[in-house]
Amino acid sequence: MVYKKTLTKIFLLISSFLIISLSYGLTISKSLNRTKNELSIAKDTMKTNPPAGQEKLAENVYKNIKVFKGLPASRIIPTMRFIEASLGANCGSCHVHDKVKGWEFDSDAKPGKKKARKMVEMMNDINQHHFMGHQEVTCFTCHGGQLNPEKVPALLTLPLKREDENQKDIKVTDRLNTPEEIIAKYIKAIGGKDSFEKITSLKFEGTVQDERGKESPITIYQKAPNKILTISNNHWGETTVGFNGKEGWYKSGPREDKVEGDDLSQLKDAAEFYKNINIEKDYTKLRLSDVVVVDGDTTYEVKGTLSQYLSDKLYFDVNSGLLIRKIQYDQTPLGNLQVQTDFKNYKEVDGVKIPSEIQKIGYDYNQRITYSSIKANEDIADKQFEQPAQ
Repeated sequence: MVYKKTLTKIFLLISSFLIISLSYGLTISKSLNRTKNELSIAKDTMKTNPPAGQEKLAENVYKNIKVFKGLPASRIIPTMRFIEASLGANCGSCHVHDKVKGWEFDSDAKPGKKKARKMVEMMNDINQHHFMGHQEVTCFTCHGGQLNPEKVPALLTLPLKREDENQKDIKVTDRLNTPEEIIAKYIKAIGGKDSFEKITSLKFEGTVQDERGKESPITIYQKAPNKILTISNNHWGETTVGFNGKEGWYKSGPREDKVEGDDLSQLKDAAEFYKNINIEKDYTKLRLSDVVVVDGDTTYEVKGTLSQYLSDKLYFDVNSGLLIRKIQYDQTPLGNLQVQTDFKNYKEVDGVKIPSEIQKIGYDYNQRITYSSIKANEDIADKQFEQPAQ
């Protein structure tokens, strides 16, 4: 589970340079130094496969599942992240780690795990009996990011919301009324489809700054139609994640492996070169929600459904037409996780506008990516995206 969380974090930076394909990327994670033994421990919990076309359930993939029976197995990791974010906890708060065996996720030896199950049952009961089954109460409702919820209000620390701060009846000249019109304006603002299709490769060089202000270099190569390579450096050494159009792989120090499952799907999505001029294809449903102010800029708020569990809010500047913010919501049985991505300082590269500064904020990271160099149509050999020979 820890390995799974780490690998997903790796994808948070991979696509951070893309204008709209920003669901995942590479956070320079503290847990990157966990041993690969944790992956084998997680894989050892797998049991039987379901019928073809049907997603595996949690109890058929992981051992000792109780309150999450019937939940798709792919939702277990996001659910664990929601608990971590809501309680300010970590894997060790509930799970046993053996120095030799690694993580023993099926063990009930820690009292925290048993208590967590009772809390989930209590939360479900409250929602079922007091809110007609709607998810109104979550772990965060009471815990607020703390393992032990406060019982006494903290006085004079929460600002009172004034009525005149509410955004009401924002006037927009020549207001657009459909998502299709807004997206068409956006595509025109970044240079248009014709200009974008003349570009077949991109090379990005810059730095990543973490929440502590520490910077590290990053280089990203992307080649049409669907190849991507990210190279970053930190105190663990060089970390590389690649997709050659068919297979995904990663290498961090001495560790090297294939990227599979949900992580591979995310990597494929990030590698799609022309996603930013085909936004509508990503969503099963798009609708214009409202006109809102984002950091002083008036924007169209467009809501889009990506899948059963993922949805986005996209914020397009009403004047420039550019995308300036995206918030993605990941639904879990306990509540929604969200990741906010801000796009700033669009630069023109061969007739196309690309954001040179991207800030990505999640529940446990805050990173700013600044590109000092963005080059189009570089000669990038296909073999560069292949996994190095071991």
